[in-house]
Parts: sequence; C-alpha cells; structure tokens
Amino acid sequence: MRIVVLTSGVRGIASRVLPALCNNRNIDVVKLVVAHGLSPDRKRNLRRKCRKAIKIGFLGALNGIRMRDWYADKDADDIHMVCRDFNVGLSETPFINCETTEEAFRQANADLGLSLGNGYIPKSVFSIPKFGMVNIHTEILPDFQGAQSIIWPIYEGRKETGFTIHQISNKIDKGVILFQKRYPIQFCSTLRETVEMNLKTARMNIPEAFSYVCQNYTSLAGESISQEDRRSYTTPSIWQFFRMARNHRKMYKESLTERSS
Repeated sequence: MRIVVLTSGVRGIASRVLPALCNNRNIDVVKLVVAHGLSPDRKRNLRRKCRKAIKIGFLGALNGIRMRDWYADKDADDIHMVCRDFNVGLSETPFINCETTEEAFRQANADLGLSLGNGYIPKSVFSIPKFGMVNIHTEILPDFQGAQSIIWPIYEGRKETGFTIHQISNKIDKGVILFQKRYPIQFCSTLRETVEMNLKTARMNIPEAFSYVCQNYTSLAGESISQEDRRSYTTPSIWQFFRMARNHRKMYKESLTERSS
C-alpha cells in the first residue's frame, strides 16, 4: 500500500505515526506533505472565527485559547528529523487547499492518504489518492463528531473515551468508520491533567492502529460502518465548561472510591 501523509504541524501525531508505518513491510510511505498556515483568504477566516466567538461567547473563546495548551503534543519529534531518519520524501506547501498541495499529492501517486493533525480538507485534495484519505478523530464517533477529546464525554456524564479512524468525506468527522478503539477515562485531580493523561494513552495506541488500517484497508473499507447525523460539538461556552469541571470533580471522586473498594 502506497501512502501519502498530510500534516499541518512539524510536531504532533504525524511524528508518532510515521515510524510505525515505515516499520511495516507492507506499507510504502512515498511522501509526507507539511501544509503551513490557514487559507490566505483572511476575510473568510475572520468571519469564521467571529461566528464561532458569537456562538460560544467571549469568555468561551478566551477559555478555548487557554485550553489549546492542554492538547499540544510537546514531546513529539520534529517531523523533518523523522522523515530524514526513515528516508521519507518531504514537501512543504503554503496551506492545505492550494495547487501546491494538490500537485504534491499527484506526484506521490499514492493508494491512500492519511490526515494527521489537520483542519478541513477539501475534495480537491482528499480525492487524489486512489482510495481517498482517512483521518484520526481522538474521540468516539458518531457520538462526538467535531468534539475536542475527553471534555465532551465528561460533559455528557460518560466515563468512556477513545479514538476513531474514518474515511474523509465532504462533512467533517462524518465519513464511514474503519477502526475504533474505546477505553475508560483515567481520571486525575484536575480536568487538565485528565485530558493530558488520556491523550497520552491515545498517542501510544494510534500509531499501531494506523499501521493496521493501512495494511488492511481494503478489507476494513468493505466492512466500514456508516455514521448517522449526530450533534456536532465545538469549543465549549463558559457555562458548558463549568458543567464539565463540575462533572469532572464528581467523577474523579467516584473513581477514587472505586479504586479504594
């Protein structure tokens, strides 16, 4: 299986997944593409940010900026170094939806594309590989489409999280499900620590999951599960965040009781 990888950051999940792919003899990673920045359409980007800020409120937007650090993968290696170590060709493009990215994908002539740490990918890009592209969503689908990891299950009072590898379609996080792993949320004393702890668990399991999906893609695609339309989550408003924090305190205390019994 010939693979092309698309990522939007030099440090992140792509740096963790690439070694697992390269160590699989049934997979040939022909190119990794790093797309820098957002679309150059500044007005469109500003309108999108304003709509989101209006939806979640000013305090929710500020809190969302504060929470970004919770999700940063600070221990990941620089993707340039990883590509050099595994002799993988690397192309850099201005942003995802541009002719340079499309040309890099066409030159790769890949069977399957992987999205590792990106925003919205247009059809003009994801349709280029023979079998399209797949994406990792670090939450359970279809229950938590668009959701940031861990916090929304806690908001809903659930004690389970996980990750899903799905086909990319025109709608975010709504393509057919190829692979899914679920596990209990590990509760820590603060919500931030709980998010970071469970993301660490996900990052440990995701590389081998992608290796498995790439090696067995055709059979998994034949058994894929279609998604129903569900609620799409986003950055929480400040009131939603307060509910998350309140639920987390309750569930953390319950977990302590369960451990001691």
